[in-house]
Amino acid sequence: MSVLYRRVRVLVCSLRAFLMPVLILVLIPAVSQSAEKNSVGLEQMRLASAVGARCSGFYDGVYALLHNMEKEGDEASLTVINSNWPGLNKRYVFRQSTSAMLLTDIFIRQMNQTFEPKQLFSLQSFAEDYVNSRKAAMAWTNQSVMIDIQKQQREQCEHILQITKRNGTLRDDMINNAMQKRSVALGVDLKMME
Repeated sequence: MSVLYRRVRVLVCSLRAFLMPVLILVLIPAVSQSAEKNSVGLEQMRLASAVGARCSGFYDGVYALLHNMEKEGDEASLTVINSNWPGLNKRYVFRQSTSAMLLTDIFIRQMNQTFEPKQLFSLQSFAEDYVNSRKAAMAWTNQSVMIDIQKQQREQCEHILQITKRNGTLRDDMINNAMQKRSVALGVDLKMME
C-alpha cells in the first residue's frame, strides 16, 4: 500500500469522523433522554453509538501513538504532539477512551431496551468505527494537515464527553471504576501512565 494512499485514506476517515460528531452534537440531547420508538430514533442512537466508538478508537490510537514514540525514543515527535496538545499523557487518553467506551455501551443498552431489535447491538457492532478511528489516530505525522485533523477530532470528542458528564450520563465514579477494571483486564498499571 503506497504512502500516498494511506495518507489519503487517513484523511478521508478523519473527515468522516469529523463530520459525524457535528451531527451527533445536535442529536445527543434527544438520544440521552428517551428516543422515540421509531426508525429515526433507532438511527439517532446508532449514530451516537458509532461516534462513541470512534472517539474511543481515537483516544486508544493516541495512546498507542504515544507508547510507540516513547518506545522508539522519538523525542522530536513527542515535543510536537505535546506542544499541540498541552497536558497530553497516556493516563488522560486512557481515561477519555474509557469514558467514550462507557458512553457507547450506555447508548447500546438504551438502543436494545428501547427498540428491541431482532439482533441486539453490542460493542462489536461498532468495531469497524473503533478500528478505523484508532488506525487514523496512530497514523499521525508531524504535518500541519495531520495536526489539524487530530485537533478537530480531539475537540469534538472532548465536547461530546463534556456534554455527557454535564447531563449526568457519565460520572467520575463510573469512569474511575471502569478505568480500574479495564487496566486490570489489559494488564496495564494506571500509576505508570502519568
